[in-house]
Amino acid sequence: MEMSTFLRELNDENSNCRLVNPIDISSEQSESFKSNGFLKIHGLFSRECILALREAALLNVRSAKELNTNYGAAFNRLTYGLGEAAVLRRIYTANSFRKAVISLVGTPLIVSEGLAFELTKGETGFTWHYDSLSFRFIRPVDPGYSIWVPLDKVDPDIGGGLAYVPERILSGSFNFQLSSLLSREMSDGKDISVISSSLRQIFSKSGCLEAIFEKSKFEDGFDLGDALLFTKSVWHRTSPLKEHGPNSRLAIAIRLLDWRSRLDRGLFEGETESGGGVGMGVNWGKPKQTSYGSQFVDIADGDELRTSRLCGPII
Repeated sequence: MEMSTFLRELNDENSNCRLVNPIDISSEQSESFKSNGFLKIHGLFSRECILALREAALLNVRSAKELNTNYGAAFNRLTYGLGEAAVLRRIYTANSFRKAVISLVGTPLIVSEGLAFELTKGETGFTWHYDSLSFRFIRPVDPGYSIWVPLDKVDPDIGGGLAYVPERILSGSFNFQLSSLLSREMSDGKDISVISSSLRQIFSKSGCLEAIFEKSKFEDGFDLGDALLFTKSVWHRTSPLKEHGPNSRLAIAIRLLDWRSRLDRGLFEGETESGGGVGMGVNWGKPKQTSYGSQFVDIADGDELRTSRLCGPII
């Protein structure tokens, strides 16, 4: 698939086409985000932006089989390499984007990865999880955020969206702490199989927390241009496409880090080997779709990422 003339022209930094709409965040929205850890933002992206993101995503997505890995096999295709796309750069450098997001999180942010997920009918997508893989290289205490943007209209009645649990009810913060601790245990050559077995029973699909997740979940509909901002500790899962739904759904996500985030090399190594499963006692397979975090070879464990010459842009 070759890049279209439309995308090539839109990628031009001198293009006058608006990608991000100006959005005013109310005090009620800010309080909701602080309490729940997520917020649906209506109409953040323009129609042209959605079209450009769709094309960029389709140019990059690959199946897990193509990459010879089990990680991501519950999707038809996915990529963690969308961050280099010119359309993504135009989005996160737009004043309207910075204003909307930073007004909610309160601090400057480092842009890390851009992802795309293609879900087709009959696939489960990701089961209940927090964003352990994408934020495995920063300390548990460091804030991280995702902006999820569906590139097809999402209706809970037909599936294809996300389900998420408010952090005021249950947060994955403890799991990040546990992941860091267990990752360092592994690096010291210690056996963590006993605790991993117990964690696996608790967090498995048939485990005791499944009913709590399902009972407490929120699941919104999304029109084209809507987006969901959520923290790295929000428990969420894919909503599989239902029989009467469309055959596929495409979505992208942008990962953002607090600009004061510091490198946690032990957590990075442990979660890379397990595909982000250490804090839940599972091994989803070593992902070949992403190596983000491995580039920080010029700073020491515990150093601020922004001191690295290989750090992403700060907005």
